[in-house]
Amino acid sequence: MPRKGENIFKRKDGRWEARYILRYENGKAKYRYLYGATYREAKEKRLAEQAALTQIGFTAANHSITFDMLAGLWLMDIKITVKESTYTRYHRIIRTYLFPFMGERDLSKMDTAFLKDVTEKLLREGGRKKKSLSPKTVCDILCVLKTIFQYGQDHGYACPNPGTLRYPQKSTRSIKILTEENRMKLEKLLLNAEDTTSLGIFFTLFTGVRIGELCGLRWGDVDFTSFTVHIHRTVERIANLDPHASAKTKIVISEPKTETSIRTIPLPDFLTEYLLKRKREPTCYLLTGKQTYTEPHQFYVRYQTYLKKHGIDRHTFHALRHTFATRCVEKGFDVKSLSEILGHTNINTTLSVYVHPSIQQKKNQMELLAPDYHS
Repeated sequence: MPRKGENIFKRKDGRWEARYILRYENGKAKYRYLYGATYREAKEKRLAEQAALTQIGFTAANHSITFDMLAGLWLMDIKITVKESTYTRYHRIIRTYLFPFMGERDLSKMDTAFLKDVTEKLLREGGRKKKSLSPKTVCDILCVLKTIFQYGQDHGYACPNPGTLRYPQKSTRSIKILTEENRMKLEKLLLNAEDTTSLGIFFTLFTGVRIGELCGLRWGDVDFTSFTVHIHRTVERIANLDPHASAKTKIVISEPKTETSIRTIPLPDFLTEYLLKRKREPTCYLLTGKQTYTEPHQFYVRYQTYLKKHGIDRHTFHALRHTFATRCVEKGFDVKSLSEILGHTNINTTLSVYVHPSIQQKKNQMELLAPDYHS
């Protein structure tokens, strides 16, 4: 299905037509037209031809190009270098938030004032959905835009300097972690339960794994000899970019998002014993006890239902990960070890995002300042 700003149309004769600017004459764009029996065929022909021209150093006269064309070239160029889920995220950001404001606009005509206006509109109106966006979301969008601009500059196009983009100030919002009372109540409920929902929650409380990683765990990933679990698989639902597909989304099972997310986590003795009592065949998933998986959203609903049933305050599932990290720091974990257990790329992420000292811990630290002499 064609999208606004793509310059792909269905002709009266039934064929699909894709066009792009080949050159400029007297300031006017001269287009190149390509045809296909389907929308996809016409689009792929255009992208393939543009890529071939780029590789041999050809650019339109004046080195000018529209945003939708440059974004299309960039997406095609990175497709084989990033995870499918990352690619679909970039695709969604461009289509939903950037095309409405920048689609067919000539990149050489985008000045600082225009880009500032785009940023303000994203904050105020959002994109296609006409909904205001948080500063963090706008920063994520501008990061993608900056990368596209850099790609354009590297390939000789007259586009804005990536350094001219100005990011809105982000407000820091810490995720609420479980109180000591809620955590202890939850642990007592989970410890003797036999259902797989309880197993998943209990496992996360003492390993800090992400929900997608939890959904991807099979019993074969748990090594009962070395008391470890190997994290190397994640389950997630992403947008389906196939224009002929009936479903708008699909499930993918792949490696975690970064190399450091592929890791081996040591298991404490009590957790290994807990798992051993509930062990299934190596090919079965932890959260189902069968060879079929459950997706993150389904398990999230099961988790929220569990909390409500037992009268425990509502928390996001990610709060279990934050609770785990905070407790580890309070128990004296060295930050390097904790960072590797959580699968972070650097220690700063562990300290700035995932650690929430309690008031009691702060008080204990302040008591260390007691004078060394007595009056």
